[in-house]
Amino acid sequence: MMTFLELGPGRDFVLLAMPKTASTSLERALAPYATEVVGSPPGQKHLPARGFVHTRAPRLAAQGHPRESYELVTMFREPIAWLESWWRYRAREDSRQSTADMTFEEFALRFLAGDGDAPVPKGRPARFIHAQGAIAVDRIFSVEHPEVWSAWFSERVGVPLEFERRNASEPSEAERGELAFATREALAAHFAPEYEVWRRLEATGEWAGARGTPLENPLQS
Repeated sequence: MMTFLELGPGRDFVLLAMPKTASTSLERALAPYATEVVGSPPGQKHLPARGFVHTRAPRLAAQGHPRESYELVTMFREPIAWLESWWRYRAREDSRQSTADMTFEEFALRFLAGDGDAPVPKGRPARFIHAQGAIAVDRIFSVEHPEVWSAWFSERVGVPLEFERRNASEPSEAERGELAFATREALAAHFAPEYEVWRRLEATGEWAGARGTPLENPLQS
């Protein structure tokens, strides 16, 4: 989902909806104020930065909105929590993509192995925000700091916004995925590019001016 909000000079922004980062709640709250919301065809629902740069940015420029006239914004989640959210979410599905009979440990190991037949996500957060050799979004918010991003979106729109939680799959203590120490360490190494971004967000909940920053750790598949 891409949401373009035309609010006036210096206030316009485009939200790119990274999967498993409260995108449904954001879309519902912001859509009434948006000039454009792209949610279909299915491949456009979670349009990554690379797709935006190559397809949507030129179209907006042709409509009188050059790239420097708006901020490209997205949300971000602690990387292992992001993967766990996928595991919990797909446990609700009654299909071959279900994780209902799979522990988080097994899910994580199959993700690390790049098992194309497993119900694991095919993308990754760092790749979602990456294009042309660097981070391609201007501002990144941490999902875990709702007081920061809810205030920012409300200020930009000019009215207090309420963000209803949908598609939430927060676990109880009994449901929380457990990982072996070695698996957690392997995930931390795999997610090295994501943790570069996460370290920028952890203290304040946002990273403004991210665009153009190269990732020190190379992106894996």
